[in-house]
Amino acid sequence: MSFDLSAMMQMAEKLQRELGVSQNEAQATRVIGEAGGGLVRVVLNGRYEAVEVHIDPKAYAGDRQLVEDLVRAAFNQASGRVMDDLQKRVSNVAQGLGVDLGALGAILPKR
Repeated sequence: MSFDLSAMMQMAEKLQRELGVSQNEAQATRVIGEAGGGLVRVVLNGRYEAVEVHIDPKAYAGDRQLVEDLVRAAFNQASGRVMDDLQKRVSNVAQGLGVDLGALGAILPKR
């Protein structure tokens, strides 16, 4: 079995390009997390950055702890959705290149 360093380098360069495109797409992605039946909504981009937070005025009628819990829950829901999206993107890039992430020992974060 021979080792083709040139082919390996080409594959690495292609993987790097594909991941760069995927990262740019992730930046443009918007994922929504909601809590309290929609009283609190958090929108994250694909880099886990909050781009919008909405708190319905009805939420203020409750206590401060409730509002904080709702914000935390909405953020965590959106964060999980970003992670799901990231896993799909990485898997699609790897699959497109014919790379088995499991065989390489690559482990994506689990929710």
